[in-house]
Amino acid sequence: MVRQEAGKMARDYFAILGLAPGRHDPREVARHFRARREQLLAALNQPDRYGDSRRQLEELHLAYAVLSDPQRQARYLRGWPSPEDAPAYLKALIAASLEGGLLRYSRRMQILEQARQLGISDFQAQLLIAQVQFGGPEGLKTGVSEEQAGWLAAAPAGEHARPGSRTWARAAGVGLLAAALFLFLLHWLGV
Repeated sequence: MVRQEAGKMARDYFAILGLAPGRHDPREVARHFRARREQLLAALNQPDRYGDSRRQLEELHLAYAVLSDPQRQARYLRGWPSPEDAPAYLKALIAASLEGGLLRYSRRMQILEQARQLGISDFQAQLLIAQVQFGGPEGLKTGVSEEQAGWLAAAPAGEHARPGSRTWARAAGVGLLAAALFLFLLHWLGV
């Protein structure tokens, strides 16, 4: 149940659902999903097959999530990025979008939209943003790998972080705050 794709291995979601490779109507995908799910749910009651059935159910749900949406199905047929690579791709996109360690609201919204298109929930995307931005357990602390750089070359254009821009961003923030305070004092004094 694995197919070779652009020099890497990926799961064959068509085989998991019992479909021939190619474009399929979402109703047909749903019909195959329900039939296969019933078989696997029945196998869950057998103690010797529980672990294997549970793993197959997870793969089945992932295959259904990808192939039931026509846009995601087309993206899967093109083969890039594959659903397994989606979190790494999104992390690379987030890392490239940081400006001085901060992420602009407009860029965050673009990243969330990209995550939805890749099948990643908003909650998971927000967690990935926090991991990258604040260096969590899976955060990118050392930069972007060659593979991620290749993804970014094909990613939508956006502003990218520059080395040392954190200091300038802080200085600009302090300057804006000082200017706002000065204007407030002028207004308050009636000048």
